[in-house]
Amino acid sequence: MADYTLSIPLLTTSATATSGAAKEDDENGVFSSTTSAIICRLLLVILIGTISVWANHEASKGFKVTILNNPAVRDSPAGRRFHLFYVSNDEATRIILNTSALVENILYPNQPHQTKKPVHHVVLQLAAGDENPSANKVSVVSMSKGKESVYVISLSPSIMEESNVKYSVISTIQRAMARIWLWDGESSAAPPWLIDGMAEYIWKRAGFRHRDEETTLHLRSNFRQEQLCSVLSHVCSKSKMNTSAVCDEHRKWAKSGGVCREDEKDQKTVAAALGYLEQQNKGFVQGLNRILRNGWD
Repeated sequence: MADYTLSIPLLTTSATATSGAAKEDDENGVFSSTTSAIICRLLLVILIGTISVWANHEASKGFKVTILNNPAVRDSPAGRRFHLFYVSNDEATRIILNTSALVENILYPNQPHQTKKPVHHVVLQLAAGDENPSANKVSVVSMSKGKESVYVISLSPSIMEESNVKYSVISTIQRAMARIWLWDGESSAAPPWLIDGMAEYIWKRAGFRHRDEETTLHLRSNFRQEQLCSVLSHVCSKSKMNTSAVCDEHRKWAKSGGVCREDEKDQKTVAAALGYLEQQNKGFVQGLNRILRNGWD
């Protein structure tokens, strides 16, 4: 009879080897599947985190920002500089957000959102050749659509030729954002010179100065009642400001025969007067802005 004892282990070993290989393949498959699942989860977490950061950034802005390189000046030297230094790297957006935060801190500190002037969208562009920004090299135009408050800031291309372009751009946008956040009282005919003076005051509070200025914003020794006249004669007629000590002082001065001077409506003088009044009565400018919100008349 033939002896098969030697062949049996070989058959058994072969089966065992085949089983071990299959087991190894299964383990590799499970490992590969597990690794893929982990990678997918990590990618999902990263994606969610990125979306969250983006959403928080957008929410922190509080309004949409659009930077345009006006086609009319895009290929000019000023247009190319504007694109290189302010459009391509989002620098203009950062400047708008930073200057906006400064204005909001001055006009609306610790106030709920609903008391602020509604600002939903700010557009920044270089002015075209046929546009004519003001002497401050900037114009702000309201282009509101329905309930959406849209403001277009047009910078003069000449700003890009300044010796200190960075300072000039930030300074100019700061002034524009002050105009945007101020309640302008257009529906109630607030004096334009008062709005200009308030914007100038905020601009100076943010740390900017005219080249020919050497004095600070608040110097009591520089002011007399006639220098405050244009501001106080309008402001003190409003019921919410009548209890102010400076208004009482102004009324006494007016009764004694004091007369306002027309040149005191210059925006620099008005800004300086507002600085003095704010120093004497903290919150004076905020209160004035609230009056503009509720209606000047």
